[in-house]
Amino acid sequence: MAIETLLFDLGKVIVDFDFEGAMQRFASRSALPRDVFQSVILDQNWIWKYETGAISTADYHLYLRKHGELEMSLEEFHETWTAVFLPDLIVSEKLLASLKSRYPLILVSNINESHANHIAKTYRVFEYFDHKIFSHEVGAMKPDRRIYDAAIAASGKSPEMLFFTDDRIENIESARNLGIQAHHFRSVSELVTALKESGVDIDGF
Repeated sequence: MAIETLLFDLGKVIVDFDFEGAMQRFASRSALPRDVFQSVILDQNWIWKYETGAISTADYHLYLRKHGELEMSLEEFHETWTAVFLPDLIVSEKLLASLKSRYPLILVSNINESHANHIAKTYRVFEYFDHKIFSHEVGAMKPDRRIYDAAIAASGKSPEMLFFTDDRIENIESARNLGIQAHHFRSVSELVTALKESGVDIDGF
């Protein structure tokens, strides 16, 4: 079945990030040893709550102040928390624009409100997408099938007509289980090859 809509993950596929600098800054403002603070900020239960929209950025900040002994204002937290993103895109705007001229594009991302708002202000990538399926808005994170169901519904197509790329293999496997044609993202060149092999019109790349 021909591919009619393209689905993209955001972090580590289009926008790159590195948490090390932010982690150093956070840890320097906590009374806890770095390894202990890091276990607090990366606690999967709280990350899940935050990235599915169950709690706000202010709630997550309050949690870090209380349990991570973080001495940092909410404003400074926003500044540090969003400084993780690197200036250069991985998948270029040129490639996105080329694909957008031929296919509807949909973002499917595990992302919190603070990061989503920052990316919207800092980059132009959202302009290329017809729909943005964000975990904090739909209340589910990949590989939960509910976030894929939201993307399938937004596309208006059957899963077999969708191509999806993500850097995490568990997300790829979940998409494939629903019938979506999925590619494990490792490099732009491999993505271009996978798109071509799936019959996607990608003339010029």
